[in-house]
Amino acid sequence: MRGFCGAAEDGTYKVLSRSGPGHCGKSEGLILLMMPKDSITSAEGRSPASVGRSSRGEGPATAAGKSLLAQRAIKKVRVLQETLYRAAKENPRRTFGVLYDKVCRWEVLWEAWYRVRRNRGAPGVDGRSIEAIKAQGEVAFIRDIQAALLAKQYRPRAVRRVFIPKGRGRFRALGIPVVQDRVIQGAVRLVIEPIFEANFCEGSYGFRPGRGCRDAIAAIRKWVTYGYSHVIDADVAACFDSIDQKLLLELVQRRVRDKWVLRLIRWWLKAGIMETDQVRRPVRGTPQGGVLSPTLADIALHPLDKYWEQQHPDTKLVRYADDLLVLSRWRPAEAYMPSFERMIARLKLQLSEEKTRIVEAESGFDFLGVHFVRKPTRHRGTKVFCYMFPTATAMSHVRRRVREEIGSDVRRPLSEVIQYLNPILRGWSEYYRWLNSAQHFRKIDKYVVFKLQRWLRRKQQRTRRAFRRPPDEWWWEQGLFRLSGRSVRVW
Repeated sequence: MRGFCGAAEDGTYKVLSRSGPGHCGKSEGLILLMMPKDSITSAEGRSPASVGRSSRGEGPATAAGKSLLAQRAIKKVRVLQETLYRAAKENPRRTFGVLYDKVCRWEVLWEAWYRVRRNRGAPGVDGRSIEAIKAQGEVAFIRDIQAALLAKQYRPRAVRRVFIPKGRGRFRALGIPVVQDRVIQGAVRLVIEPIFEANFCEGSYGFRPGRGCRDAIAAIRKWVTYGYSHVIDADVAACFDSIDQKLLLELVQRRVRDKWVLRLIRWWLKAGIMETDQVRRPVRGTPQGGVLSPTLADIALHPLDKYWEQQHPDTKLVRYADDLLVLSRWRPAEAYMPSFERMIARLKLQLSEEKTRIVEAESGFDFLGVHFVRKPTRHRGTKVFCYMFPTATAMSHVRRRVREEIGSDVRRPLSEVIQYLNPILRGWSEYYRWLNSAQHFRKIDKYVVFKLQRWLRRKQQRTRRAFRRPPDEWWWEQGLFRLSGRSVRVW
């Protein structure tokens, strides 16, 4: 059981809860609950010592490294999150009515700024970048945010709409808030995330502390190997842009009753989107790209996790954000599809007809860039195992990045080309090295060497003359990252 204890810098959390695995608050309803009265106790606190001021004796507040201020801020934020998580876990129906003062704490705002600075995002509509804020003074920036929040004068700015390539000629719309809005969203997330984390189900892996793609992939491999071979591979169409805002706020109010925190969330949902010099007001969805948006998406989809766990305990639901898998062992997947579609409709969402399909594990399926296939083991044909390796799309993507990085500029030295290639190869291998990827790694190694040989031939102007190709080992001696031999066995 993964409990919530507080955010360390690496995003991990300690295990404190004694509840059994998969606990999601059995007394919680499916979609709507009668809103209980506020139940404030001394565990929340009404007069924190650090509200409204920063300690001058702690030295300058910088987000570089772990200074004394950084260590104190992280520790205080962790203690706050431990307290909130314990209180939420002990009583699944409890609501929290005093949270705004915790959002205004200097340590919470500083930790939120540290995370925004570490992510190195682009500027918003005001054009103010993180580098400009660092040059002007980080302490003054955080102090101005704290003063605006305490005076109840903060109002969010519109988000800047950008489009990034999604593949197959399509683009994904992102909304980039200004840096100030990102910091305040991060502070709200630090406060409300442990409250909702106490209720989230075991099958949810997206954008949660201490969880990630690797955990979801490992869970799928385990259940498919155990015999859950009937698969519903589903995807929610435009999930972030289609979330019903009214329903989302009702779900948030199940546990958060602080009017100012709710007002901040409502403002961010209604904030304008600047696109082609025009600002439009959205009526649905939460801008994908905001700091708080992933947590809000998990809150919006939590009723689906809860419903499926209660109504279909003989199946396994694995969800990473808006990508879902339903694994069945005894009954065919078609028997669960009507119930699945009804629950999605109750959340006022739709399934993507292009990406949603029913498949058997023996024929293989893709999820999170990994291809899963259930087949007999190589050494013992009487047993079956779920093998995993990179998808064809992932292979094409890394090849395209290698081509773009090598390019056609032969004036660069070989050491510079290798210097820029290595991070691409190293990052790709870290994601897939614990899978059955040995053959795929050898293919990528051969492709990289082939492209570098062609580039070196043009550099030496030997396109029409004899060219002696260096052996593969020569490239590794020059410092090129080698994928072969990097795979590990973890099962």
